[in-house]
Amino acid sequence: MSFQLLEGKSVVVTRASHQSSGLIEALSDAGAKVVAAPAIAVVPPLDGGQPLDDALIRLERFSWVAFTSTNSVAALMARGARRGVLKRFSHLQIAVVGPTTAAKVALEMGREPDLIPVRHDGVSLAKAFPNPKPDDRVLIPMASDGRTDLIDGLRARGWQVDGVAAYRTVCPSLNHDLVSEAIDADVVTFASPSAVDGHLKQTGGRSAAKVVVIGETTARECERLGVSVTFVENVSA
Repeated sequence: MSFQLLEGKSVVVTRASHQSSGLIEALSDAGAKVVAAPAIAVVPPLDGGQPLDDALIRLERFSWVAFTSTNSVAALMARGARRGVLKRFSHLQIAVVGPTTAAKVALEMGREPDLIPVRHDGVSLAKAFPNPKPDDRVLIPMASDGRTDLIDGLRARGWQVDGVAAYRTVCPSLNHDLVSEAIDADVVTFASPSAVDGHLKQTGGRSAAKVVVIGETTARECERLGVSVTFVENVSA
C-alpha cells in the first residue's frame, strides 16, 4: 500500500514501542494520523535466562547461530555482553530469516550474516542451510512462545539444534480511549504474528476496516484468526 494513499487516514501501529519510531515517522510524513497502540512488549524470559547463559558458556559446541527476529539478535548480544563472551562469537556462522534481521546483525555484531533465504520465513531458512557435518550444532535464541518452524525443519534434516528462550512477548494493556481509537481507525498495521494476537486481545477481537501486514507469516496468522488482510508487504524480518 503506497504511503501516498494514507493522507488524512488514521493508521494504527501495533509494533512494540522500541521498534515503532521509524514506521510512525514514515506514516506521519505521508500525512497519516498515527495511532500508536503497541500490541506487544519484549521482556525477559520467565526462566530468568539461565538456559541462555548455559548456551553462552558453552559456545564452542555450536558452529552456527540462527536468528528469526531483530529481538533475538538484541537479546543474545545483551546477554553475551553481560556474560563477557562477545569475542567468542567470532567462530560462529550466522543465519538470519530476512534483511531486517541481517541489518540488525550488521549493526550489533559488526559483520554480515553468512546465510539469508530467498523467502523470509523459518521453513525457508531451514531448507537453505547446508547439510550438517557430524559435529554441527545450531543455537537459536528465540521468543519463549516463538514458532518452531526453523527448529523442526533443521532437526528433520539431521541438525543438532538448541532452541533457547532469549525473551518473551507480552500484550500491554491499553486505556479505553486508545482501544476505541484503534478500532475506529482506517488502517491497522501488523509486523508479526504476535502483534496480531495481542491486538485482537486488546480490542476484543475487532480491528480497523483495512489490515496491512508485513510478511506472509503474519498474513497466515491473520487468516488463522479470521482477519481479512487488505495488503501484504513482503519486506520481512
